[in-house]
Amino acid sequence: MTELRTDEEQTEMLKRWWAENGKSTLLSVVLVAGGWIGWNFYQDQQQATGEAASALYASMTEKAAQASSTANDAAMQEAVALAEQLRKDFNGSSYSQFATLFLARFAAESGDLDSAAKELRGLADSAEAPINYMARVRLANVLIAQNDADGALALVSKVDDPAYASQYLEAKGDALYQKGDNQGARAAYLEAVDAATELGLDSQPLKRKADFLVAAEDA
Repeated sequence: MTELRTDEEQTEMLKRWWAENGKSTLLSVVLVAGGWIGWNFYQDQQQATGEAASALYASMTEKAAQASSTANDAAMQEAVALAEQLRKDFNGSSYSQFATLFLARFAAESGDLDSAAKELRGLADSAEAPINYMARVRLANVLIAQNDADGALALVSKVDDPAYASQYLEAKGDALYQKGDNQGARAAYLEAVDAATELGLDSQPLKRKADFLVAAEDA
């Protein structure tokens, strides 16, 4: 299965998406909240909730990093418990959706691809951008690992947002390669290289995939 992007890269993508779309989103929230006084109250409530959720999220990511770096089963169990608590206590929030992304990741890393797919499919069907975009491409990678190339292609055949183009195109290439379409896979990888370069992301793994297909054809 294609290795999932690092959390740092995902954070940069989220920042880029917010820079492009956040102002209009925030304006909509302000209008719906209605009035300056109402907005101030809303901000106070959101801040209190956000601080609690942020602290829980930080604990979860810390335990997840500890589990990944040391293969610590106890830390992994704590990370899973924190993710489940975050999803329960802050249901419907972005933090809850990120917790679901983490639970899907934990399931995939433990080899439980069915559970990972279930978690990601829920987000792909219901979450708003940009979490929806992340869920779709991660679900595509899980489906590829389950030898469901057609299912994966259905998710990534259309790029939802330029910030995620390199991930979508890489997953598309992986799915096409699984189907035996080496030419189509290489074209997708090369497009992914261009997209990654434009976004300032590391394109070397994508170049190696494209070069591997050239070498395979020559052989």
